[in-house]
Amino acid sequence: MSKRQKTMYLLQQLEAAGKRSTPQRHAVCQALVAHGGHPTVAEIFERVRDIFPMISQATVYNTIDTLEELGLVQRVEIANHEHTHYDLNAGPHVNLVCTRCGHITDVHIEMLDNLLEQISERTGYQIRKSAGLVVYGTCQQPECQHPPLRDEAPQASYLGNGHNGAVRLNGNGNNGHSHNAKRNTATARNGQAASTRKRRSSVEV
Repeated sequence: MSKRQKTMYLLQQLEAAGKRSTPQRHAVCQALVAHGGHPTVAEIFERVRDIFPMISQATVYNTIDTLEELGLVQRVEIANHEHTHYDLNAGPHVNLVCTRCGHITDVHIEMLDNLLEQISERTGYQIRKSAGLVVYGTCQQPECQHPPLRDEAPQASYLGNGHNGAVRLNGNGNNGHSHNAKRNTATARNGQAASTRKRRSSVEV
């Protein structure tokens, strides 16, 4: 399917959902298709604003939200990224994220569907396969090939409908909160010790 055909398909689906076809919506769909990657709303807004300087971010948000509701785009939440990304690839796949440059690459693996089924059976999570598996690493760009920083990013995450709505694993196989919990516990203990010493000093004086 060509980019023009993809754009027209998105517009047809919007019209079928009761959304009137406007030049602004056409420009948003065209920008999504033309980007070809995992754009943020801000990136799409900047592209569309070149054509329609008076367009509002609300129009861009509303159009993308409707496309998401229709299952035509998917949210991709990336650790340490300030803004949400959107993916036109709605089928099960891996989103490979470089923790250095932030580039996101789609990778299709035949065994992924079976893997997600096994995870669902073992954990009881109702996994949204279309959400995509997010895996972190470093790409092949020379500037990205140096030793990773500690706590740079989790190695993998997958959004599903379990107890807390998401599964995110870091490099140590934890849930991404254990280090903070340890630090908070240590801080609390240090504070208690300092308070005890202060009370003792007061008594002795």
